[in-house]
Amino acid sequence: MKPIQRAVPLVNQVYEHLRGAILSGTLKPGEKIVETKLAGELQVSRSPVREAIRLLANEQLLKEQNGNISVFVPTIHDFQEISALRLAVEPAAAAMAARRFEAPDVQALQTSLEANIEETKHCLAVGDMEGIIPLNNEFHRVIWTCGGNGRFVRIMENVSALIQYYCSLVLDINQQQTNILQEHTDIYLALKAGDPVEAQNAMYRHINKDQQVIERYAASSDGFNVEFPPAGVALYKEGELS
Repeated sequence: MKPIQRAVPLVNQVYEHLRGAILSGTLKPGEKIVETKLAGELQVSRSPVREAIRLLANEQLLKEQNGNISVFVPTIHDFQEISALRLAVEPAAAAMAARRFEAPDVQALQTSLEANIEETKHCLAVGDMEGIIPLNNEFHRVIWTCGGNGRFVRIMENVSALIQYYCSLVLDINQQQTNILQEHTDIYLALKAGDPVEAQNAMYRHINKDQQVIERYAASSDGFNVEFPPAGVALYKEGELS
């Protein structure tokens, strides 16, 4: 690991470093995180490392058990719980967003969705599959915000990192093939038309499809009998810390 440099708050840098390592698979599920060792490798004090660990534990990417900290181990049960939450909240948020999509206070968010779809189209055209997952996450986050329900946003932000983590598995199972552009476009068009019923249905279909992909895969392989996250899909490119 390269030492942390002090251009931005150390806690932020350590947090982003650890989060990227987990989401990219550099830190494997179940791998132990030793505070003193990590602080030495990054050449920082233990305080920012401790705070970064706390933040990642809140995001459920790290787990504490018997005084030990380790990277969380994904399970089909965990995925099913997150899918159930998404299916309960996100279609409702999409319906809310459709009802207020033309309101003056969400015009910037509407523009953001349009740009997101164009960037997704570009990534698919050039084969940049690493760019798809964060774009997908941002697309959904904008719709949560458009819906105007702050509690929905807080609930979904709490599992946002895990959603990204599991979405990588869907992409890998499908061998880098995805209908995400068409699905996101369908959702966007329903929002733009101010059609809450179709927005809700389109969002439900979009999320439910991913759930079916993973459940079929888990059933055929007796659980997640794969390297996880999948070796071919990195959510974050590991680069130099500034």
